[in-house]
Amino acid sequence: MAFFDLQPGLKLALWPRASLARDVGISVTPKSATEFSLAHNVRSKAEVDAVMAQAARAGAHVLKAAEDTFYGGYAGYFQDPDGHLWEVAWNPQLLPPE
Repeated sequence: MAFFDLQPGLKLALWPRASLARDVGISVTPKSATEFSLAHNVRSKAEVDAVMAQAARAGAHVLKAAEDTFYGGYAGYFQDPDGHLWEVAWNPQLLPPE
């Protein structure tokens, strides 16, 4: 995995396909030109839960309920109505600016 700082509060993270699929709990599928995930980093576990609930109410399909992570954070995944994969994460080492 590699992180790139794009601007204050915005990072690009690149994961190997197999690692991302394992983290989400889904199978690796054939490659696609539109294959990626978006991550929304928030300032607390409660905010992760709130964003996940808001996404579900808006029609997203929760693929992995938020839970504690291996890196000491808290995160969950959903797929939006257009099929894009999103992670909502609280990472105490990478907090977004207030």
